[in-house]
Amino acid sequence: MKYSTTILLTLILFCSCDDDDNSISVGLLAEHRGVYINDFYHAGILGNSTLEDDLLAWVDENDFTDIYLYNIGAALGDGLDNNLRAFVNKAHNQDPYVSVSFVSAGFGDSFTEIEEYHDGRKDSKPDGIVSEIEFWNGSMNFTDDYVPWIDKVNDLKFTPPPGQIAPLNADITRQFYIGKIKDPGMPPSLTIAKELVMHHDEIFLTNYHTDAWQLSSSTAENSIVNKLNLLAQAGMELNKTVNIVILFNVYEMSPSPEIWDYFATTGMNNEFENAFVEWAAEYDESTDITNKEFLNLKGFGIYRYSDAKNARP
Repeated sequence: MKYSTTILLTLILFCSCDDDDNSISVGLLAEHRGVYINDFYHAGILGNSTLEDDLLAWVDENDFTDIYLYNIGAALGDGLDNNLRAFVNKAHNQDPYVSVSFVSAGFGDSFTEIEEYHDGRKDSKPDGIVSEIEFWNGSMNFTDDYVPWIDKVNDLKFTPPPGQIAPLNADITRQFYIGKIKDPGMPPSLTIAKELVMHHDEIFLTNYHTDAWQLSSSTAENSIVNKLNLLAQAGMELNKTVNIVILFNVYEMSPSPEIWDYFATTGMNNEFENAFVEWAAEYDESTDITNKEFLNLKGFGIYRYSDAKNARP
């Protein structure tokens, strides 16, 4: 990495990263600083200029570079195409620019709505598409439930529609949210890891455990160290750099461990980038992760907006 995380950790602990003074966070390590916007449509944010402006002001105040929007298929299905276009433009016109990703829960009607949204759009396109397909859970599997989604996103990025000479969105970032790199009931899979690495632009990797701002020393099957090692091995064998976004959970009612109190102004009062800087410093020093030269830590994502905003209003 270009900058020592030890130096960055020292810097971040002695400066304010919030955008109170129209500055930007340290941001030297966390190029990508994202947050999931839950209930973007169902909570009434989309189309409500006050709530939209409040959201973007909070994003700016906390120095996020990226937002990932839920409920896009539902919003488009209900005819809010122009409202969504206006919001995407509003985010893109912020200073600094805010990247917008649409969260996709599958490759059915919801994704069809997203594909159709691109038709004829020269602006207001999303910067990324984030998967929300947990192929490692329940009755799903990678081949049946994830590969078709990858095919859809690849078509969006690389294949011109009929009668056109350019893809719908050649610059779109394919963002894969990953909890486990395996099919249900099976061990971690290098084959699946390679598929993810070959077709990704950024891999959003869950890091949901107690004290998640520290690099967990767990060696359990789904530990963060094991997932990183598997992706690094895939990168090495494919000779491809794997772009990683580390996800932190602040959803207080989540069945998974969360670190809301770490960020809360009423708790440990750490800013959002601090968790990543502390975590990355331990990652840098860890000898448990091999082939690090094939891993590029781009930054972090926070799950999710409503709880994050309660933590740091």
